[in-house]
Amino acid sequence: LQSEAGYGKTFLALAAAFLLVLQQKRYDKIYIVKPMVEVGAKMGYLPGDVDEKMEPYIRYLRALISKLHQMRPAERIFEKTESPHTKFNPDKFEVLPLAFIRGMNIEDAVVIVDETQNLSRMEVRALLTRMGENVKCYCLGDTRQVDNPYLNESNNGLNWIVRCLKGAENYGHLVLRGAKSRGPICDAVLHSGL
Repeated sequence: LQSEAGYGKTFLALAAAFLLVLQQKRYDKIYIVKPMVEVGAKMGYLPGDVDEKMEPYIRYLRALISKLHQMRPAERIFEKTESPHTKFNPDKFEVLPLAFIRGMNIEDAVVIVDETQNLSRMEVRALLTRMGENVKCYCLGDTRQVDNPYLNESNNGLNWIVRCLKGAENYGHLVLRGAKSRGPICDAVLHSGL
């Protein structure tokens, strides 16, 4: 699923995943994989365990999930705690750091690979070869927003997927376009060519 910034790739993928896992029960779990590539200057060392280190990178996911949850409750995504909707239920929803993917066998799951344009061809291969039986995988990205300093608009994981899997069985490529994106400033930037 490809588009420029602000057309709802992650929101649509999450909505589809919630439908497939929580309502239709065609899959058991949702995994989100996101490259930990920063825009601009690096933040440096982040204290804490893996979940705490990943928090700044997934804050936007929490906002999108809260928005979806307000539209249609998705209680099973969250762990039952005193303060609801703060921790994800690891049996239903997990954010995976790409660094720990090697050796995994993902089955009966919806996998959302966000910001795929920031992965290399080898990283995409390592990730996609983890997919076992009964997996639906959405690879999302905007090839005009490559933040990985070793990749570019044409040499990135999303473009490699499109090139190598085009015509393969069970593969589809959608490009979202429209007159309006997430808001008027975003629209102005996209239309200006900045």
